[in-house]
Amino acid sequence: MNLYKQYAREFTDAGYSVIPDKFMSKQPAIKGWTNYCNNKPTEQEIENWCNSFDTSNVAVCLGEASGIVAIDLDCIDPEIVSIIERIVPPTKIEKIGNKGWTRFFKYTKGIETDNVKHNGNIILEVLSTGKKTTIPPSVHPSGNSYTWKGESLASVKPEDLDAFPIYLIPMLKQKIKEHYPDAEEVSYNKIVQGRNDALSKECAKLVKEENDPILIISKLINFDKDNHDNPLFTDVDEFGNDHAATNAGLFFFNHLRSYNNKRFNANQTYEDIILPTEGSEGKSKSEASENSNTPELPKPEGVLAAIMNYILQNSYIEQPAFCFSAALSLLATLSGRKFEFEGVAPNLYLLNVAPSGSGKNAPQEKIKEVLIDAKCDYLLGSGDYVSDASLMDGLPESPVRLDIIDEAGGMLKSVTRGGATYNAKMADILAELYTTSTSIFLGRQTSEGNKGRALRPNVNLLCSTTPTGLSEGVTVSAIEKGLMGRFLIFIGDGNKKARRVEQPTRLDHSVLGQLQSLAAYQPDKSDKVIAGHVQDVTILEKTDSANQMLQQAFEYFDNLRIKSDGEDVLLPIISRLYQQMLKVTMLHAISRQIYSQNPIVDHNDVTFGYQTIQYFYHHMQDIINKCVFSNKNEQHLQKVLSVLEKSEEGLTKKQLSNRTRFLKKKERNELLEDLLEAGQIEYVTLKKEGKVSYVYRRV
Repeated sequence: MNLYKQYAREFTDAGYSVIPDKFMSKQPAIKGWTNYCNNKPTEQEIENWCNSFDTSNVAVCLGEASGIVAIDLDCIDPEIVSIIERIVPPTKIEKIGNKGWTRFFKYTKGIETDNVKHNGNIILEVLSTGKKTTIPPSVHPSGNSYTWKGESLASVKPEDLDAFPIYLIPMLKQKIKEHYPDAEEVSYNKIVQGRNDALSKECAKLVKEENDPILIISKLINFDKDNHDNPLFTDVDEFGNDHAATNAGLFFFNHLRSYNNKRFNANQTYEDIILPTEGSEGKSKSEASENSNTPELPKPEGVLAAIMNYILQNSYIEQPAFCFSAALSLLATLSGRKFEFEGVAPNLYLLNVAPSGSGKNAPQEKIKEVLIDAKCDYLLGSGDYVSDASLMDGLPESPVRLDIIDEAGGMLKSVTRGGATYNAKMADILAELYTTSTSIFLGRQTSEGNKGRALRPNVNLLCSTTPTGLSEGVTVSAIEKGLMGRFLIFIGDGNKKARRVEQPTRLDHSVLGQLQSLAAYQPDKSDKVIAGHVQDVTILEKTDSANQMLQQAFEYFDNLRIKSDGEDVLLPIISRLYQQMLKVTMLHAISRQIYSQNPIVDHNDVTFGYQTIQYFYHHMQDIINKCVFSNKNEQHLQKVLSVLEKSEEGLTKKQLSNRTRFLKKKERNELLEDLLEAGQIEYVTLKKEGKVSYVYRRV
């Protein structure tokens, strides 16, 4: 979105000196921009700037060239704001930003840049020659757009603006001093203004110096804390939340986008974004590298949070990821055939993976309990699939359902690896049901006629299995065929300690009421017609900031797809990442606005969806490496490596044989030779307590 190209002429025609800013940034997009505070750009320069950027904001240079000055409020303290409002006169033109306002006045010679501070922080600033301000409809780094309170600056010529109140600064300083006699008069040695500019410069420097985006984000967080009295990344007014890692990741994303576009066009390596975990701030480089590589699950809002917390409280083994997926499956089911967003429906296929006895069962059972208590048990579907016919035939009567399948390894094996003809068909049917959730599932033709035909079916899966069940049930070819690319997979912690749940609780009645309200929701009438039937469906709208973030996410995931090798086993998964993100984003918007007839997707929902998919994608790469294999040989290789990883000292051949009894002697020896040749293991001498032994050890 090249906002400079769209709006520059309006302002230049009115007599103002305007320049391009970087999109979703307050940073100028050109060098030497301060020259245009004294002299207006030429017609040729304006034309060049209009055609030089794919995306941009628009800014006006203040002072002599434009003939205007601005008074910028940068404070949210209601007492201070009240004092300022009594002294600063209203003006014809006022800009509303993410925090405070900017009022424009006529420039006269002698008006210089100045400010008023309170406890070392700038609360109000006069911006004159040598300064600029980003103007509407530019997009703030938070994702929100600047707006005019009334008329646009372009509607008024500079000479027709209100006169600048020359008494302003001394009077305001005096009033602040009188009201706060004990306030600090000295300024801190930190940057209190221009946080975005300072961080933008630092980000540009780090991108050139570092290859690891995680380290860049961590360093940005530390730079922000060390240099700003009011750090940008924990400023709720700027970002809508105080999660430093999330906000720094979004900030970095905006800068990385342009950087990566250049690298991509030059066929260079593309940087992947993995948001750092909370708590990685302030750690050493080695610690940050080790501990920040795993994205954390985002914290949901609304009903999703209530369901997730309820399951956690009543679980003998706390598995947040499983509670998270269970809550998503519940909301996806209750929202089925009611909502759509950017062409997708809310149906989800979810798979929880953890060793036996690690707490996979509780989330599934609690979801059943919640649906029963909410009198929505009619949405509970199958606990297993017997045949392709059984999967399809109930759809016309129950097009919306949640199939909860425990110990799904066997089902996955029969579905994805085939065997009987009907088993092979089930994989195709499940894949088609996922895709046809916004259209029509045609069913099957029998001698008795068509069966299983359904408009916009919303089948949701909540499955669980063990790592072994996953490796035995899912192959590389199964992923390539497409079904597993439709699953969101969550990994549990197999080392979690159990705890007593002395007083199990039931879900709060107010939350049950919210779920019942969603179940009873009547969607809007729409223009959508399928097979001659008008569909009642609410199409979710989105804010401008959400739309901008969605565009960025789309480009990011699409570039992942483009740069992926055609032989990459992850390609079918990568190809659906954006679609999966849309589903999760939609559900979060519904969760926040459970009683709204028309929920609106905002930037918080997009952030939630993006972080969820980043979390999934990170773990999916690990799953592919450790649990999914092309053949038995690969599977056995990984099992041997896993056995050796559990022993720091290594294992003798006898010990290794005892722990890999699933292998024949010849198979084991061949695998060990392959691993030694590949340098993945070593055969070394171990001296312990005067005894010498020879062991295999993981490298």
